[in-house]
Amino acid sequence: METGNKMITAKILPRNIPLILVTALLSASGTTAANSAEQIEIGDRNQIFIDGRFLDATKNVRIEVCRPIKTNEKCLTGSLGGYSSIIKPDENYRWYSALTKDGINWRRVGGSVKPESDDILGAVFTGATVFADPKAPPEERYKLFDGMKNSLRASSDGIHWKKHGENIFPAKACYPRGMDSHNVCFYDTRINKYVAYVRINKVFECPPERIPYYGKLGKQRYGGENKYSRRTIGRAVSDDPTKFPMPEVVLEPDDQDPNFGGVKVMDFYCPQVVQYPNAQDAYFLFNCRYRSYEDWYLPIDMSPFQRGAKTGTYNCGVEDIELDASRDGIKWNRYDRKPWIPQGKPGSFDALTMYMSRGMHIVGDEIWMYYIGIDDPHTGEKEAMKKATLSRVVLRKDGFTCVEADYAGGEFTTPPLKFDGKTLQLNIETSAIGLARVEIQDASGNPLPGFALEDCDRIHTANSTSQTIAWNENSDVSSLAGQPVRLRFELQYGTKLYAFRFANSESQPQK
Repeated sequence: METGNKMITAKILPRNIPLILVTALLSASGTTAANSAEQIEIGDRNQIFIDGRFLDATKNVRIEVCRPIKTNEKCLTGSLGGYSSIIKPDENYRWYSALTKDGINWRRVGGSVKPESDDILGAVFTGATVFADPKAPPEERYKLFDGMKNSLRASSDGIHWKKHGENIFPAKACYPRGMDSHNVCFYDTRINKYVAYVRINKVFECPPERIPYYGKLGKQRYGGENKYSRRTIGRAVSDDPTKFPMPEVVLEPDDQDPNFGGVKVMDFYCPQVVQYPNAQDAYFLFNCRYRSYEDWYLPIDMSPFQRGAKTGTYNCGVEDIELDASRDGIKWNRYDRKPWIPQGKPGSFDALTMYMSRGMHIVGDEIWMYYIGIDDPHTGEKEAMKKATLSRVVLRKDGFTCVEADYAGGEFTTPPLKFDGKTLQLNIETSAIGLARVEIQDASGNPLPGFALEDCDRIHTANSTSQTIAWNENSDVSSLAGQPVRLRFELQYGTKLYAFRFANSESQPQK
């Protein structure tokens, strides 16, 4: 780490540039960032790298998005619809009218098949979100939030449902202003409130040359022929899941996204937001990006598609999944904006459209998630929908993003941290060539005796989600608990650092 009068060379996400500039200015003036950062209470909680929170000073490191592995499994095929929820309240994964014990081999239950005794949560919730409510009495343990119907149901077993709330959002939040897609709700344990993420059809002004196309839509829905809308993501918070205020837009396509002739041609569809259970202050949005087919900017024959009888516009296009992340569920990092789950090859089940299923499942050191793929450009054509397929993606636990350095090496130092625990554990991958070391400093950035970089047993040949770090074969850091310390990470030769935590375990350090 270069301090004093030398500038710090940094590579990080564009939205964190202000942090880098502040660090550099402090260094240039002779004051280190070590004297300026606020202390962060982390206890023994896991910490992941979704923004610059832990990158107080950097040299040749960056945050990289890690993409999952598509298994290309056809877990279920048939008239599935596009919207789905998958939860695991017991030993079974459960989806509307289907379940599985291993997460891979699914079987149908319910519907035209007589429900079996273990068909818990087998109620119809296609298009709605089912979640376990930690604040509810046993008889209302499960909630079924249906944004399209603007209602809430409750159940003790997930089979027998009763009305729990109607008109839970103001009428002006509903169609045609929004809510007409998969909307989600859950209890947010960070703020101890119920949070809903819903679709908002945000209205924009139409340029004159496009009024002949959008005019009928604008008059019908938005009070003027010079109006058109795009799907955006809204958020509402409440102490009571039966009554939400008007949602506010928290994410929408911006000027960097597809825009032709002054018209936005991309929507954010189905706001699949998950509060990540394995880390402090972390939310992920699996953003369904829908880019419209329009012949006025694409060389495309629109004759196979039909215009809406009432709107006069087309509603067809292609969709993939983008990964976004947030510390508070309001401000979102969109990273490189590349697809997190890309479309499949032509003719494959997910060649044109994909919808992320609600649910995130930690299985050992992996995360399993599901999505529905449809080889159809959002037309809803019956024969295409009959081939809709539920499939699975797999990624490393905490492996949505990582910190990676230039091949020759790089490093970063955290702001002051206050922790509880006995050992420092890393989720780290060096593969064959990579190396890493960690230094523990005081709040001013001075190496603590016995925990300097030179004392650290070099981390090598590691691919672990809980790698215990040692200094001269000593992994016990309990003497430092409760006082502000900084961590300095040195990463070399392709090492990827996904997460860190202080733990009370007695894991053996690497020899």
